[in-house]
Amino acid sequence: MTWLLLLVFLIISYYFVIKAKSKSIEKSFSLLSLLMFMLMATPIWNERLFDYIIDLSLFLPFVFGLLGIIFGWFGIKEGTRASFILINILALLFYLIIFLMGTIGFQEP
Repeated sequence: MTWLLLLVFLIISYYFVIKAKSKSIEKSFSLLSLLMFMLMATPIWNERLFDYIIDLSLFLPFVFGLLGIIFGWFGIKEGTRASFILINILALLFYLIIFLMGTIGFQEP
């Protein structure tokens, strides 16, 4: 499963970012936005990396999400900008749900 998701990441980055006709700095911001999305989506594809990120800081995935939104905003100006911002917002909401379930939902009375 991990290899399949990483392969999809590479295909998306190749076709939608690297082959796009835009400035190289915009391509770099778009690739960083995709990277931040992949770091936000670590609970789906790699539990050990997710545990390592959570051990560093409980709020680090929120930072990844905000950076992904910012990098997506400065990325490629076509339809990919909106999609990169949208996937980072969805990943941020996904982590917010996980965070709230873990901190508030599993407390014993």
